[in-house]
Amino acid sequence: MNFTKALFVVVALAGNSAAFTNPGNAKVLSNLSKPSELAAFGRKAKVAKVIEPEIDESVTMFDPIAEPVGDVAVLALRLATCALLVHHGFDKIQNVDGFSANVVAKFFGFLPGPPSFWTLSAAATQIAGAGLLTVGILARPVAFSMMCTMLVAVIFHLLNTGAEGFPLAVVPQHSYNYELAAMYVGVLAYFAATGAGAYSIDEKVLGGELKLYESAFNKVFGEDER
Repeated sequence: MNFTKALFVVVALAGNSAAFTNPGNAKVLSNLSKPSELAAFGRKAKVAKVIEPEIDESVTMFDPIAEPVGDVAVLALRLATCALLVHHGFDKIQNVDGFSANVVAKFFGFLPGPPSFWTLSAAATQIAGAGLLTVGILARPVAFSMMCTMLVAVIFHLLNTGAEGFPLAVVPQHSYNYELAAMYVGVLAYFAATGAGAYSIDEKVLGGELKLYESAFNKVFGEDER
């Protein structure tokens, strides 16, 4: 009997304690941790942002190989062009009179000054330009000046022998007289537009050819950044 009374008391006490216990406390605390409800209590809501990394779809698995190979190819093209062109300048120096009379005076007689001046100017441009472009110094203006000398050569050949049935004619000498000069024009135009490439003094020593020109421009016109 005493055991039954004791059991009854325990059950009664358990029921009373449950009556004073909020069964949703855990849920309330959980809900209060939400940013929107924290804001209601004067706290600044914090919302975690998930930032997805940007993926450059233009980059491919071949870029780490293609870029250095392209730089080496540009270097090889530059060196070969200068090595093959420089002798044109030496040839003019050794035959100043002949070149002046048969080319400058005959086809470009409208130019002011003595023909020998233009012959030696072209020779100096081709010799000095070949040296500068070889190592890649001031590549764009150097290549442009060399391109102009070869463009004059193209005009000379066109005036002398004509177009020779370009582009489909087969000529006895197997190439158009202006063909080599025209190819030089194309290659030098490339360097005049893009510069000497990664392996050059312009890029490796001077910090970039275009930046060099920008710095010089700002110094001349007083637009240096303070």
